[in-house]
Amino acid sequence: MLPPVEQALISQKQHTLLQGSKIFFNPLTGKPWTGNQQIRKSLWIPLLKRANMIYRNPYQIRHIFASMMLSAGENIVWVSQQMGHSNVLITARTYARWIPSNEQKGSKALNMFGQHLASIKNKS
Repeated sequence: MLPPVEQALISQKQHTLLQGSKIFFNPLTGKPWTGNQQIRKSLWIPLLKRANMIYRNPYQIRHIFASMMLSAGENIVWVSQQMGHSNVLITARTYARWIPSNEQKGSKALNMFGQHLASIKNKS
């Protein structure tokens, strides 16, 4: 879990811990949300409008998160765990185009191999 998410959940805990099993409450009513349509219509859509963003459904945000993390060079195993995928292959198949390719196309590994061979040769 990302530290800002963990901190937000810890902060939220003080408001809802003793009020039952729900974590997030509607700030207008002080009661648990009744479903995703209520969240979408009263919170999500107005939030996107205020941020001057085009509509994205909440599920699409998962894909934005994964593609941004992989594009930034985050480890695919970590991203896969964050997404809750059962294995890394699912993540790789879904988000392969967002994984930056090394422009050297293996030259680092070849250089390391070459240096290893040179060190063996120098020892003999």
